[in-house]
Amino acid sequence: MNDGVGVRFLVVRRLPLLVAGLDVDGEGEQLADLLVARGLVTIPRFLGVDLPRGAQLGFSLTPTQLRLVDDQDNTLMRAPREAVDDDWLDHARRLQGTMFVAARDLDLDPDETPRELAQRLDEHAREDALMGGIVGFAEERPTLPLLGL
Repeated sequence: MNDGVGVRFLVVRRLPLLVAGLDVDGEGEQLADLLVARGLVTIPRFLGVDLPRGAQLGFSLTPTQLRLVDDQDNTLMRAPREAVDDDWLDHARRLQGTMFVAARDLDLDPDETPRELAQRLDEHAREDALMGGIVGFAEERPTLPLLGL
């Protein structure tokens, strides 16, 4: 993703979850402020919490990248398409949405188990450093140009 942002794609009980770890320096902190301004809410804990809906955010997949966009189509984060986990993508497509959490000062380890990550997210939430919500997902499909005869 962007500089100062790491991501993990997970599927939890057949539900897609995208976790973003935000550096507290530079772009990560600016992104955290934008996410809150667009409706992600600080959550008091992670385990056992239903994430709220209503954030003015969504993920948009193109043939080359995954973008997190706001309601004005401003790109807030982006990742190359090949970095997107196929299992997460299948579930996000099916539901046309995903759970999304972002944590300040969270380093993401690709070898960490989902259970270990969930515990760390819960710890971050208890320190008021975790925000989350349910956000939309759409896939931009290429179209053929109309030919005038």
